[in-house]
Amino acid sequence: MIEKLPESSGNILGFRIWGKLTESDYRDHLDPELEKAMKEYPKIRVVWVMENFEGWTVGGAWEDFLLGMKLSKFEKIALVIDESWDEWITLLFKAFSTVTRTELRFFKKERLAEAWEWIRA
Repeated sequence: MIEKLPESSGNILGFRIWGKLTESDYRDHLDPELEKAMKEYPKIRVVWVMENFEGWTVGGAWEDFLLGMKLSKFEKIALVIDESWDEWITLLFKAFSTVTRTELRFFKKERLAEAWEWIRA
């Protein structure tokens, strides 16, 4: 599941992500918010709060790949992770940020406030 966080404003968006992501999670919750922000602003900044993340369904994985194609519009990404976070996902995000030249930082869940401070700076 994906839900937009109330701290979001302007070109700064936050999302809480948990469980296994599906195509409908992207289509119904994430894509409309990102598309709206990308039309309004040349660059956006995103805080992803990952809790008990279990990966993707096949359709969700495809939608995530398509999202990766849009990462050039992302200026900064803060990933807030919990104990369920897997190392291979870190490598995936680092690869995308290297290709797109997006600033990327990882924060433990107890440092959520710091992640918001960094994304706004």
